[in-house]
Amino acid sequence: MSKLEEFLMQNELNTEETMEVKVSDRFPLPFKIRAISEAENKAIKKSCQTITFDKRTHQKVIDTNYDLYLTRLVIACCIEPNFKNADLQAKFGVMGAEALVDKLLRPGEYNQLLEAVQKINGFDTDINTLVEEAKN
Repeated sequence: MSKLEEFLMQNELNTEETMEVKVSDRFPLPFKIRAISEAENKAIKKSCQTITFDKRTHQKVIDTNYDLYLTRLVIACCIEPNFKNADLQAKFGVMGAEALVDKLLRPGEYNQLLEAVQKINGFDTDINTLVEEAKN
């Protein structure tokens, strides 16, 4: 058994990681976000894909709408506020979590929230940094 397998057998991993994010002065309270599992991430990514068939090559072509994926990632990770809350959507006159995100957040606020969501889920690590660390 490898050392990593030994570690995993003997220890519990923190799967319920959360953090608070102060997005802007417009919101007096911070947003509360959580990390998601890879299974949840795959489900979100799959919901943003369209599959078409190329008649010439007879092959399946999968296109991913990455803007939609990032918005759905933010929605899935955001605990407070809950963008899926129907009452909150009704108050702002929109239907759907994606529309509520677009209505509530300014572009800079959305980017700050998205950066925090990516960081808590491990997307903030640059591959080139990892390569340099491995070399050293």
